Amino acid sequence: MGKGYVFKRILYTLFIFFIVITLNFFIPRIGVEDPAERYYPAQGNMTDVEYEIIKQLTREQYGFDVSTFQQYLRYLKQLLHGDLGTSMQAGSPKVIDLIAERVPWTLVLSVSTMLIGVVFGILIGAYAAWKRGGWLDNAVLSASTITTALPGFFLALLFSLYMGFEWEWFPAYTDPNLVSSFDWSLDAILNVMQNAALPIIATAIGSIVGYAQNTRNSVISVSDEDFIITARAKGLSNETVLYKHVLRNAMLPIVTSLGMSVSGLIGGSVVIEQIFNWNGMGTLFLNANNTNDYPLMMGIMIFLSGFALLANLVTDLCYSLLDPRVKLGGARR
Repeated sequence: MGKGYVFKRILYTLFIFFIVITLNFFIPRIGVEDPAERYYPAQGNMTDVEYEIIKQLTREQYGFDVSTFQQYLRYLKQLLHGDLGTSMQAGSPKVIDLIAERVPWTLVLSVSTMLIGVVFGILIGAYAAWKRGGWLDNAVLSASTITTALPGFFLALLFSLYMGFEWEWFPAYTDPNLVSSFDWSLDAILNVMQNAALPIIATAIGSIVGYAQNTRNSVISVSDEDFIITARAKGLSNETVLYKHVLRNAMLPIVTSLGMSVSGLIGGSVVIEQIFNWNGMGTLFLNANNTNDYPLMMGIMIFLSGFALLANLVTDLCYSLLDPRVKLGGARR
């Protein structure tokens, strides 16, 4: 992997990020004459002059007192200094502070789901491919068909109904004091694990099946290669051939799935968070959308987009490390 390739990929990622920033700023303002209008107080006993003064002060507070293009330039300058703006919530909290408060709680669900899916999915998929036509292989194919036909939120609702309400194995809804009362004590950690169990189970099933299906297909495509036949001819055990030779060379499609999973770690569980009332990034974004909190919506989208682009960049670079045949532009020797 040459330095030129890395430099080009970084420049391309930065260019896409700049386009995302631009669209993220202008699209919410399409058809909106005054974004601060909903924050004007009721006129009450104020005169028209007093009310106009209040409106102007409100515009100045949220930066809507200049032209849209000037707002855009000001926004770019703020981003260069790491400032995502000020939310329109009560108390005018910083957007970056609100995001920093919610990101760890989203990662609790998404990282747990991804790790469970990767570990069990790869092991199950590799073994199912090695024993093609067996009961595990048929089970993976059947489960893939079912999870493809059923949306993830449907499984979440079923688990919430039966495992939460009917059987009461886990909390059907997240403890509303979970975030505010967390103090890294053993009881607090156990409480988080108990409340996160249902969301993780609901999403991990699809993750396991997805990784198992991708791994199975990839392993099957590699199993008949000449170097695998040579490894078997040397007398290596089936486990050594599978996990050291076959799986290693079947990693590219798996890395693609992993890269997609990483890019969606923070923004990919909006519906699940709503079903279980989990206070993560998804809930924060929906609340911002429902209240027309433009700075918060833009800040969340910038954060999610930047994270996704970074994950895709790392995935592209990993391709060149895993497969030396991959050259610049995707050509092969």
